[in-house]
Amino acid sequence: MTILAHKRRTQPHRNDTDGRLVLTDGLVVDGDDLPSGGRPAHVAIEGGRIAFVAAELPSEWREAPQLDAAGAWVLPGFICLRSHVGEPGYEWREDVATASLAAAAGGFTTICATPDTSPVNDVRAVTEQLMTRAAAAEGATVLPVGAATRGLEGRHLAEMGDLESAGCVAVSTGDLSVESAQMMRRILEYARSIGLRVFTSPADVSMARGGLMNEGLASLRLGLPGIPAEAESVAILRDGILSRLAEWPLHFQRVSTADGVRALEHLAELGIPFTADCTPHHLWFDESVVAGFDAVTRVVPPLRSVRDVTALRGAVASGLITAVATDHAPRTRLEKWVEYSDASPGTAGLETALGALLELVRRGALPRAAALRALTRGPADVLGRTDLGRLTPGARADLTLVDADVPWRVEGARLRSRGENHLFEGAALTGLVRSTVVAGRPVTVNDIEAEEVKRAYR
Repeated sequence: MTILAHKRRTQPHRNDTDGRLVLTDGLVVDGDDLPSGGRPAHVAIEGGRIAFVAAELPSEWREAPQLDAAGAWVLPGFICLRSHVGEPGYEWREDVATASLAAAAGGFTTICATPDTSPVNDVRAVTEQLMTRAAAAEGATVLPVGAATRGLEGRHLAEMGDLESAGCVAVSTGDLSVESAQMMRRILEYARSIGLRVFTSPADVSMARGGLMNEGLASLRLGLPGIPAEAESVAILRDGILSRLAEWPLHFQRVSTADGVRALEHLAELGIPFTADCTPHHLWFDESVVAGFDAVTRVVPPLRSVRDVTALRGAVASGLITAVATDHAPRTRLEKWVEYSDASPGTAGLETALGALLELVRRGALPRAAALRALTRGPADVLGRTDLGRLTPGARADLTLVDADVPWRVEGARLRSRGENHLFEGAALTGLVRSTVVAGRPVTVNDIEAEEVKRAYR
């Protein structure tokens, strides 16, 4: 099998969305088509919305600009619920423009920007700055997530009403759970009053603080302080019960352990509504890769045991875990070429997520339908966006064309993100993004035959 080193190219899209475009002869993969691998059809776009999906193209549409989708899956555009875009304050790692293009190169048409910027996105002015930068970006749509508390410190509520009216689609507690149960209750009650979603990364602060890797025999052998799986399950159970008290559902981000999966199952048994996501790297890697002390392997939450990886795959397959979010966290080489304890945690991930999931599908570790749903309809449902994650008439024309069986090897230097911290560096993955369409405009066009479409939308 030939392994391809792949370089993505991007084609900017115009700001107007009044034109027509037809994606021709693709395999439409959506809804009931997810398990089957698609049905041959044309997808017609007008005014930034899907006009129709049909096996035959009406005569009045035959002169519209066309994007050849022959042999490719035509999917709803991917949605990432957790991406670090760098702005404001960390532009040397990434900025909104580069994150947007990297996302489009990876097949993502919408990404949610975390609030842990500098300054923190806890006031209207920061949200408005991000919205302005996002409007000028040429790739994926960037949606801001605000801070639930001032400075993400967990002490005082942020003005969530201001954040929501400025454009935030959710608020987040940051990298850890809120230490005070009473404060978490107040966050949920305030969010309920304005109809704003709440994202939390479940990790009990007192148990997780200072940890560098998964707690267990591996951490003992390596002499690194560990974070027990119970730090996650305790936080899930506490915050799930608080969400029932506040009568407002939570979204749990970056679930990483079998104990966490069992805690989610318990919440479901209690009838407590919630949604959850995990990352591609927690579905792929286990704690054994930390043995070389390569700081690229330092992520939050830490990579867990083989048992945990298996449990996460099962939870994605069953739909208990609703979405796969990249937790894209670009870092410079200098931030990773240091002692393990001094390294800034995180990995770039927007451009490797699809390939990682499809390689797991190829190996039989994940059902295809579950993997694709976790990138499309699952995260759209978390956001309450019925116009995203679907290929139905009237839906926003965000689409991703994928050459599903193409193998390639990750070379971080050839990817669009500024990040130099690729946990998947050198990995052999499956599936390439051929084209990405955002609001009816081609953004990423990797097919060299599509020059006519490039000219039409330049």
